[in-house]
Amino acid sequence: MATAGSRLITREGEFHANLTEREHLGRALMIAPHKMMGQMNKLFSAQNYYSNNPLSSMLEGIKGGEITIGGTEWEWEMKSADTRPLVVLENVEPDSNTTPGKFKRKFKIKLDENWYKTTDVISPGTSAKKYNCVIVDGPVRHGDGYVYTLQLVTTNDLDFVPVKLLKPGQHWGKGYSISGEAAEKGGSTQFSMPIAFRNKLSKFRKEYRITDYASTEVLRVALPDSNGNIQKSWIRYADIEFMKQWREELEYARWYATSGDVYQDNGRPYQTGPGIQEQLADSHVEYYNKLSIPLLDQYLMDIFYGRVAPGKNGRNITAFTGEYGMAEFHKAVSDIMTKRGLIRNIEVFTDKVGSEYNNNAMAFGMQFVQYNLTNGGSLKLIHNPMYDNRALHTEVDPISGKPVESMRFTFLDFAGEAGKSNIKITKKEGGEFFSYICGNYGPYGPNNKNMNPAHAGDYYEMHIGTHEGIHIEDVTKCGELIYAVN
Repeated sequence: MATAGSRLITREGEFHANLTEREHLGRALMIAPHKMMGQMNKLFSAQNYYSNNPLSSMLEGIKGGEITIGGTEWEWEMKSADTRPLVVLENVEPDSNTTPGKFKRKFKIKLDENWYKTTDVISPGTSAKKYNCVIVDGPVRHGDGYVYTLQLVTTNDLDFVPVKLLKPGQHWGKGYSISGEAAEKGGSTQFSMPIAFRNKLSKFRKEYRITDYASTEVLRVALPDSNGNIQKSWIRYADIEFMKQWREELEYARWYATSGDVYQDNGRPYQTGPGIQEQLADSHVEYYNKLSIPLLDQYLMDIFYGRVAPGKNGRNITAFTGEYGMAEFHKAVSDIMTKRGLIRNIEVFTDKVGSEYNNNAMAFGMQFVQYNLTNGGSLKLIHNPMYDNRALHTEVDPISGKPVESMRFTFLDFAGEAGKSNIKITKKEGGEFFSYICGNYGPYGPNNKNMNPAHAGDYYEMHIGTHEGIHIEDVTKCGELIYAVN
């Protein structure tokens, strides 16, 4: 039933003659889907009846968690970093030159772009910036790259640049530009171009058939519509089970859907777009054998480093994992506490409980579900039932005996620009549909009102569908730690 504090009101009832079409939730959905569909989502959210859809429930309840588009595909752009180091493509200095730059002699370097100009000072990215070199000529096109002429900036004529720093794969980046009296040239300026991304919606459908002899148990619900008005309606328990499974299927697709080119029997393609795991394939994905706090610190540092300043609230991230993953997280935090010699306050980890065996019975136990990160921010755990579904995930680690998927950690950063979510459910405008196909029996009882049935059967069908997808604005803010099967 609805949780405490919820605006949803529910109670059981019997299907009887006083239940009319007007009061049935299905009728309300058909008449005003824009008012009631969102409330149906709340009715079957993790906060009320079922807990198998934490991601969907979270996105449907936050600002900017849902967006609507007119078509079935959408594009967006992201601005990349304004600067990046250039890459050495080949060593264009003769093999005999083992001390490039010595005695302030000019030497050449071949890089992958023509971004730099004369007066720019570039260096090979080593910690010691004693190899700062000023560009004195170039760039000149040379095959697949550009050749620059450099001179080492130093006061010691014996200094030179090690040959290994001119070999392919070495990075050289611009630090600044220098100038002198009566100079006529200035340094370069880099402008990054936005990167375009494309995603597409999936089309989902579900149906069921219920006969006239099916259970007549119903549930009385009172829930607010999109205008804030309370709507009192009835819903069959069969409909409840149907909607429960529908929500679970959408949740599963949001995690596991894959894009592909497959076709129906009629020759038209299935409409299928990528879920979260497919979209995160190019993000921060690493594998682990044993979870530890140093591992989490290093992994999350890779995500945040150079992108979010230390101490900022933007370093908060959420990890979705299975039951075994939550247990491993607790063990990792407990282990680091022990190794660092921290003493637990007994009052924090014990509770006084009632018992027939002792007048002073106590309970001991606790669980870590959040970790405050080094340099600010936090990691919060959320249980993802999808990762524990044994009907879908049967792979077991032969060494530990634990389900592999239950040990997966999916890190999602929901913080987006202008207070909007970085992750959104994307729906097609007008793409949701809901209908009954009635025979001699319908969702409101026997068809005895001289209404034309759609078929001669003593049953009715319920159909529901939607066009939707999952949108991740910036996948570089997210990632996965995947348990490596031994």
